[in-house]
Amino acid sequence: MSTNVAHPKWKTMKLSVFKKVFKNDTNILRVTYVIFLISIISYAFMSTAYKYRDNADIIIKSYEKRDSIIKEGVYSLKLQNPEFEQLKELYNMIAKIKEPYLYIAHTYTAFNYSFIIFFTIFSIISGILGFLILKKGWDNSDDYYLKASFLIVFFFSTLFGVLPKVFVTKENIKNNLVSYNYFNGLQLDIYDLARDNKGYFESENPASLDSLNTEILSITEGIKVNQNLYFDIHVDKVPTEIKPLK
Repeated sequence: MSTNVAHPKWKTMKLSVFKKVFKNDTNILRVTYVIFLISIISYAFMSTAYKYRDNADIIIKSYEKRDSIIKEGVYSLKLQNPEFEQLKELYNMIAKIKEPYLYIAHTYTAFNYSFIIFFTIFSIISGILGFLILKKGWDNSDDYYLKASFLIVFFFSTLFGVLPKVFVTKENIKNNLVSYNYFNGLQLDIYDLARDNKGYFESENPASLDSLNTEILSITEGIKVNQNLYFDIHVDKVPTEIKPLK
């Protein structure tokens, strides 16, 4: 039976590095500055993304109002037959199935807008900071905070430029909205059938009910085929190298 015990020399090495970094107030201020800047940027990005999500909730509420009107139209009918009961069950099933599509599209949209905004802002800032450093040259510049700011801003600029490609945000938004709208269409088809706009219930003959059952079967098949969620991630989009600024 063996236990993993850290080597004394390794402990001494880590302690010496820690002491070297924090041996004076200047290094402490520098480390604090880096941590503070990264924290502020991360917080600002997440706040922006969630702000977009909150604003998009207004649109979602309008969708919910529309759905409630259609549902009320379906449930206000008092038909007593198996076909109508099946239509109501399908309507409820679709209502549950389509919710994740809107949620995923909603989330991807909020983050996609944030990626674009922050990529633009940080690209401009990194260009300005890079110009200031190039005037003196990296090795000739003694301004630690200018260098640290440039490296952090350049890192986040690259990150915000790469992430939309990694998460394939535009494709995910489009695919989920297409599926959401498709299920909305199925619900409208159910509403149309439930209101007997094609006269299936009014005819009350076997041929009409057979046609109605065929349409119900078509809706069921549509649900089976089109209920895949989209949240693809393409890691191959990550660049293998980052070229320095010229």
